Amino acid sequence: MVKVVTCIPAYNEEKTIARVVIEAQKYSDIVIVCDDGSTDYTGTIAEKLGAIVIKHEKNEGYGAALKSLFTKALEFSPEIVVTIDADLQHNPKYIPLLVKLLKEHDADIVIASRAKGDETPTYRRLAIKVFSKMLSNKISDVQSGFRAYKASILKTIIPREHGMEASVEILSKALDKGYKIVEIPIPFKYKGLETSTINPIVHGYNIVSEILKNKVLRKPLTYLGIPGVIFIVLG
Repeated sequence: MVKVVTCIPAYNEEKTIARVVIEAQKYSDIVIVCDDGSTDYTGTIAEKLGAIVIKHEKNEGYGAALKSLFTKALEFSPEIVVTIDADLQHNPKYIPLLVKLLKEHDADIVIASRAKGDETPTYRRLAIKVFSKMLSNKISDVQSGFRAYKASILKTIIPREHGMEASVEILSKALDKGYKIVEIPIPFKYKGLETSTINPIVHGYNIVSEILKNKVLRKPLTYLGIPGVIFIVLG
């Protein structure tokens, strides 16, 4: 029986993908990489190391990669699905810890949140805190890509959004369905703006928009009032 499948969304990460795949394989039954339209050798390297590789012809975004990964992972009927980024911001050696917590707490999702004292700049910490507060008082890091999921819930939280805001969408769906979410702080290595392909202003706007959209959908009367709800219903 396949117990743990680790999913790795990747875009132009040829410098780090080998180490992530090799380390993840130590703690997983199957490792799947989504090469999201990379223009380097990310997919080729992962494939040569024995990972299952899904290839997008063009860069479709983080959410699209997760959707492809979740769909593929479920083909193996696993017990647990882990997601981790390909850039080594998180160390795969903590995969067993997330899996252990998922079982011990009978949780549906375990999030590896950024530990205090890590390398994340103050402004980014503040942004994470604001985003997390907007979504839920129960979650301190809504943007962490290092998570463990009970496989049985995946079909109900597969994201629609194609961008980075998918991380928030997934948690919003999970909260709406009453799923149990547990966090564990672990060391985090900040990648830095010099290597990021994401505009921080656009990213922040998309995250806030996704949070507000989900809040309105979950509690339309609270945020729009009766006239607003009638307007939405009537189109």
